[in-house]
Amino acid sequence: MHIPENAIEFNQQFGSEESCLAFLAEVRWPNGFICPNCQHDDGYHLRTRPVIQCVLCKHQTSVTAGTIFHRTHLPLKVWFYIIFSVAHDKGGASSCRLAAELGITQNTAWHILHKLRHVMGRRDESITLAGFIEMDEAVLGPEARRPTVSRKQVPPVEGSIEDKEPPRVPLRSRGRKKKDSVKRKVQTDVLVLVEQEPHHAGVVAMKVLQSTSADDLLEFLVARVDEAQHIKTDGWQAHHTALRKFPCTYEAVVCSGPAGCVELPVVHRTISLLKTFLMGTYFGVSQKYLQPYLQEFSFRFNRRDSHTPLWLCLVRACVFSFPFTFAELTT
Repeated sequence: MHIPENAIEFNQQFGSEESCLAFLAEVRWPNGFICPNCQHDDGYHLRTRPVIQCVLCKHQTSVTAGTIFHRTHLPLKVWFYIIFSVAHDKGGASSCRLAAELGITQNTAWHILHKLRHVMGRRDESITLAGFIEMDEAVLGPEARRPTVSRKQVPPVEGSIEDKEPPRVPLRSRGRKKKDSVKRKVQTDVLVLVEQEPHHAGVVAMKVLQSTSADDLLEFLVARVDEAQHIKTDGWQAHHTALRKFPCTYEAVVCSGPAGCVELPVVHRTISLLKTFLMGTYFGVSQKYLQPYLQEFSFRFNRRDSHTPLWLCLVRACVFSFPFTFAELTT
């Protein structure tokens, strides 16, 4: 398997559908074809259809069947271009920019990006945290919208051109206006768990909390943290209640403001990087789709020191993930 080292080699290698299919087949079956129906290790390509037929059970399957590329209407080279763009920009890829570069609609690019974020989350579900773990909540504002910007009114000099112009009106807020008088939630709580290693942060896990109850915290701890580990957190009562039910040792330090950055430095640094990630490219994310963006950040963060290229990790995640429809995404 040849691994491109730069963007030019990547575009040259994956510039056709045949080369993309061959690479996906090599990733899916590194030791040769395996029938998904009977697990037989011999098959042949049909001339009339782009499928592989098993010699034993005659089951026909394509390279993309059962993967995230299942029944896609986009060329695979477009998929590979988007995967490479997402992997090589630490701030993520914008659907508007990709739509302009590839000549597709923004809705299509947005759908593909969310499919990739879905497989990132599925890939990290099996990764558990161990050792010394820091635990805290990140509080994100409403869609991370920018506040109102106002211009200072400087009195003009008499007789100048500015004196004849009408006074400037302060800029309005960029946030979306309310259609009714219903009070909406203005903040979103995100539970953040980070391994604290000697000189850097280890694995990170994040989850949007629908409620800040101890049961929700405990559910995420059971899914993502190994038992008999040590967890350090702040003095919030919900943390005490959840950690007492979880088989681990824990240390609760009452801290807030600058003191929290001293007592829990790794998790606060990670939260700062998360906010920079959300505001850098996307200019804020709505609460409904915040979890997929957390999955993208965690996927990138957990593989920042890997020798395997990030785009190859993402291709493997796409191959070994189940199909994901647009209806499942928007519900």
